[in-house]
Amino acid sequence: MKGKRGRRMRSAVTAELWDECRRGLVAEMVELGLEREKAEAEAEVRVERIRMRIEWARERFNAFLEMQDKAGEAYVRQIEANPDVDWEAEDAPVLPEPPEEAVAQAIYAEVMAAVNHDRWPRHLHFRDV
Repeated sequence: MKGKRGRRMRSAVTAELWDECRRGLVAEMVELGLEREKAEAEAEVRVERIRMRIEWARERFNAFLEMQDKAGEAYVRQIEANPDVDWEAEDAPVLPEPPEEAVAQAIYAEVMAAVNHDRWPRHLHFRDV
């Protein structure tokens, strides 16, 4: 999903960072008294959940950027359709919001609810759902 301007979030998390995260989780759980084998299994589950959440958020945010680009294009078309209007004048008409803007804002709200309020889609809470 790539907008015309090519805005796109890419993952910056390397395999090395994932390994570091996993090792940190294992060390923390072992320090709290969990057996190493169980800690490693639990860390694997947690890291996978984190990875899935990051990937979901990145994909959704890319969809948001694409919709914003489409909304911007719709605004430009509206302005170009009315060349006689001085769009910088105080009394310039207000352009109607294109449907793409509402879609962009809904995607943004979905991502922010997940990130800020831990309201993730079901499949990111429970494995294999």
